[in-house]
Amino acid sequence: MQARNGTQLYSASDICNFLECQHLTALDLQHLVMPMEKAAASDQNRLIQDKGLAHEAAFFEELKRKYANVVDIAEGNPSVARRVALTIEAMKAGAEVIFQASFQEGAFIGHADFLRKVPRASALGDHSYEVIDTKLAKTAKAKFLVQVAFYSRMLTSIQGVQPQYMYVVLGDAARTEQAFRVADYADYLEHVLQRFDGFVNGAERPPTYPQPCGHCGFCAWRDRCDDQRQHDDHLSAVAGISRSQIQKLQGAGVTTLHQLAESTDDLRIPKLQTESLSKLRHQARLQFQGRSSEAPLFELLPMLSERRGFYRMPYAVEGDLFFDMEGNPLEEGGLEYLFGLYIDEGGQQIFKPFWAHTRDEEKLAFEQFIDWVIGHLKRYPDAHIYHYASYEETAIKRLMSQHGTREAQVDWLLRNGKLIDLYKVVREAIRVSEPSYSIKNIEHFYMGKRDGDVTNAGASIVFYERWKETGESALLEKIERYNEDDVLSTYLLRNWLLAIKPSNTGVFVGPEPASEKSVAEQTDLEIRLEHYRHRFLGEPPVEDPVRLLTFQLLDFHRRADKPTWWQMFSRQDMTTEELLEDIESLAGLQRTETPREPISRSFLFEYRFEPQETKLRTGSKGLVAETQDNIELYRLDHEQGLATFKATEKKAPPAFFDMIPGRPIPTDSLREALFRYADSVLAGEQRFQAVTDFLHRRGPRVSGIEPGTPLLAPNLVPLDAIKQVVRNLESSVLFIQGPPGTGKTYTGSHVIVDLLKAGKRIGVTSNSHHAINNLLAAVEARAQEDGLTFTGLKKSSDGDGNEFNGRCIHSIEDKKAFLTAWSPSIDLTAGTVWILADETFTEQLDYLFIDEAGQVSVANLVAMGMAARNIVLMGDQMQLSQPVQGVHPGRSGDSILDYLLDGTPTIASDRGVFLAQTWRMHPHVCSFISHAVYEGQLSSAPGTDRRVLSLDGQRPEVPNSGLMFCPVKHDGNSQSSDEEAAQVQALYAYFSRQRFIDSDGEEQAIGVDNILVVAPYNLQVQVLKQVLPSGARVGTVDKFQGQEAEIVIVSMATSNENYLPRDIGFLYSKNRLNVAVSRAKSLACIVASPDLTAVRCITPHDMSLVNGLCMAVRYGATHHHA
Repeated sequence: MQARNGTQLYSASDICNFLECQHLTALDLQHLVMPMEKAAASDQNRLIQDKGLAHEAAFFEELKRKYANVVDIAEGNPSVARRVALTIEAMKAGAEVIFQASFQEGAFIGHADFLRKVPRASALGDHSYEVIDTKLAKTAKAKFLVQVAFYSRMLTSIQGVQPQYMYVVLGDAARTEQAFRVADYADYLEHVLQRFDGFVNGAERPPTYPQPCGHCGFCAWRDRCDDQRQHDDHLSAVAGISRSQIQKLQGAGVTTLHQLAESTDDLRIPKLQTESLSKLRHQARLQFQGRSSEAPLFELLPMLSERRGFYRMPYAVEGDLFFDMEGNPLEEGGLEYLFGLYIDEGGQQIFKPFWAHTRDEEKLAFEQFIDWVIGHLKRYPDAHIYHYASYEETAIKRLMSQHGTREAQVDWLLRNGKLIDLYKVVREAIRVSEPSYSIKNIEHFYMGKRDGDVTNAGASIVFYERWKETGESALLEKIERYNEDDVLSTYLLRNWLLAIKPSNTGVFVGPEPASEKSVAEQTDLEIRLEHYRHRFLGEPPVEDPVRLLTFQLLDFHRRADKPTWWQMFSRQDMTTEELLEDIESLAGLQRTETPREPISRSFLFEYRFEPQETKLRTGSKGLVAETQDNIELYRLDHEQGLATFKATEKKAPPAFFDMIPGRPIPTDSLREALFRYADSVLAGEQRFQAVTDFLHRRGPRVSGIEPGTPLLAPNLVPLDAIKQVVRNLESSVLFIQGPPGTGKTYTGSHVIVDLLKAGKRIGVTSNSHHAINNLLAAVEARAQEDGLTFTGLKKSSDGDGNEFNGRCIHSIEDKKAFLTAWSPSIDLTAGTVWILADETFTEQLDYLFIDEAGQVSVANLVAMGMAARNIVLMGDQMQLSQPVQGVHPGRSGDSILDYLLDGTPTIASDRGVFLAQTWRMHPHVCSFISHAVYEGQLSSAPGTDRRVLSLDGQRPEVPNSGLMFCPVKHDGNSQSSDEEAAQVQALYAYFSRQRFIDSDGEEQAIGVDNILVVAPYNLQVQVLKQVLPSGARVGTVDKFQGQEAEIVIVSMATSNENYLPRDIGFLYSKNRLNVAVSRAKSLACIVASPDLTAVRCITPHDMSLVNGLCMAVRYGATHHHA
């Protein structure tokens, strides 16, 4: 930010600062008028800046070697105005690379690291430019994208066309160049610039306050802000308080820590739970008392459970270990470079470090660390490993999965409860007068002040980076002493907690010891995997990404199961209040007075529960949290808040309990299938060519079509062209991508019937029985239309709605009975991976159709793909997907379509089939979906333009087609909003009095069947059902996938980023927005808080998601419906 000739100029950095903290922008503006003292840059910040300049210079040298015509705009240090002019001159002259390109557009100035010429016509001639910026980080961040999008916007005004891509060159060893589509970020930037302009140029600048944020450590005003907060006795000083809680307290007139400390028990704050308020009041009270005390204060908390607080602490025994890790986030993917242990043995305390400076050394150090710990615990079986906070346990799990090693040993440590997190003990057992519960604050109770040059994690990173540059061993020694201080602090903390532990606290109860059998089985598997590692990769490892992937897939299912096991143990430890916030669970179930109802040899038991968000559905199976007994959710009624469970009298659920997800389904058979494929690859067999083609991402092999040319014959109607391609597949794989309303199931059923007529043996599969049955129903209908009779068999599973019985296809539930009934004479075989991965089906099918392929993992494709000569994938990776659990190396955790398309939203014409016409959406609706999701490639079929609303004009802001954005201001709402419900109610009532015109041109009255109301959360669904007429179609996006209506009303519910109940990826999911809006034949209305477009993003992915909503706001503006 600078003032030149009386004009204020703003840079990309100013925009990024505004996103981080508006108070920072306010102080920068104040500084222009009246200069103020700034804090000196920290060593860490200077280090990052110096390394960034070196990285930029190295990349510049690389470009000079690669390109002949490189222009350096900064040479000779010209004025800004001259730099801008020189940049335009170089662009017009067609320079290949422009270094330090400068732009000015009104009050905005920009200095891009590089512009690179591309062969795309523009106002400059037959070429145009795209922006490249160098960044020291090993992964791209949203703020980098704000900068390059800002430069790309300014570049657009010069060359007349928006650049297609912008690039960030990362600071890894390879200087990786990442490409980003400008259109995926441009609307978000426009919203940011509008808010920035309103802030700096508004008639009355909104007041700001130095709320603590993640940017404080990098800010030049940090000391000034700290002073102001201390002077104001600001509520942010209360340990553990959140920004949303501060806002609620301030709204009720409680503005200082002192006020909160002196508040009484009868204080009530709107939308702040009584229990949460009580905790904050007592915390503030103790901190206020601590201000006048010479020593820090603490008090014991009441013990609410025999699994929490001091109950988490075992007795101290010889051999106990104390553990802390040091990591370097500046390394690509992060590097855990020091594992430190403090050992209490033989009356002595010894420090033992394990160092690593490369990824390979990290693996070795991890293995040595785990092996040493396991050996030590065999000698001291009653000992435990103490640490503070979750970082160490999380890192161990990540390293285990990332490196694919020591999984049995880590599992053993977790299952036997050997890791003791003292942070949990502290938070549940005591309250302290400190402003934070970090170990650096807690050690004021039991440890003197630290000395040494390295006193915090940030300093350790600086010293480590200096060591990498200089090789000076004394720097590592200082880091080691810091780590030793940390583990010593953990040891002393354990002792202090035992000293203050009440004598009447019960005995520590750890988990049941893991069986030696399960450990032995896992160890055998690891030995087997190591054998295959050597056979696949050799020593030294062979650089073959597909061989590496094939090996990594062998352990996919065990890695995917691990989070389920870990979360199961973790949920056992959670309170009902915590489980109420866990969407995987159903908490606070209380038996009603309704008598149990007999059903076959069991009973139905009814329970009441309070409103909560849950993924559990009717038919879900899980566990009683406390006892781990199996439980089946027979019926779930969110509207009434009632859940009915099926159980025998002997295993009747308790009167009050929490339901948590169950154990993972055994995956041994799927794992064995993957080993069969691996054996075939190692033997050099030329079998399973379609699977191999998929792993290599090879284009489809089609008889009569040259590789690299479009697959569909232009002289045929699309459906006939698709049939021809599928018929002519030659041991290959084909993807048919079906965006919303394009007739994916219609197309698939016609293709399958065509193949059945040709005598081909067909397999049909998907992740869900619902998807399989949907496709089978369409196949049956097509076959009946064509007078075709065939024999089909479907493997169903235990559960209502899984079976399918039609004219030609029937179901068998029992696997043995199914395999007995099946023979190669069966024309169509259907079922999930659990049946098709069976060795019985190896090479028995001509075609395997995988529906909803975006929800199926690569590992499962390999497991069941061996059944067929050809594989046809059907789905759309841009609609609802099913995330893969666990941490997986490389691409082994990808879904089929994520792996195949590698981030591309549409399949290329020579690589697959893109169904490019939607038969559902009016062109105005389709235009948004096409440009927001499918790179402009989706269009509406003829006749859809007639699908408009016939409106009476009473609400002129409502268009007759397309998108409408309805802003509703509200605050404090997370998963439900009464304000939005009122707007939805008004819209619904208005539409119910209107009419619509169908695709035949006929005018119809709008009824309940013609309006869909969609919300992301079940809580908002319940609020909406209360205000809308009986029979209204209301539900979450998941419920309505595949359905449609003339009008869709989407209610977002959340107020702003402070109240996001989950990560950005859920509420802003481009896939969910796609599915929600694309249900609309005529009009989609998005009802939302305008603050949702102002969310601060951390990653480029987050920013692209919020961009989707910003684009919807643009499309929803009235002028789009002129």
